[in-house]
Amino acid sequence: MRKWLFLLLIIAVLYAVSKLGVKEQGKRYPIFKRISETITIMVWALLVAYILSFLYWLYTIIFK
Repeated sequence: MRKWLFLLLIIAVLYAVSKLGVKEQGKRYPIFKRISETITIMVWALLVAYILSFLYWLYTIIFK
């Protein structure tokens, strides 16, 4: 279970870093805005994968 919490922490840190200073950098450097949006999409995809695998793990613990 600890590995899933560690993975969630990494996802949260990536999301926070991608959102850090977007408003200031997005106006001057549009490439940073695109990178931030890409990281945001990747974080959401990883979060969905994390939730699905956690629910599967929970299902196997409860019903076995």
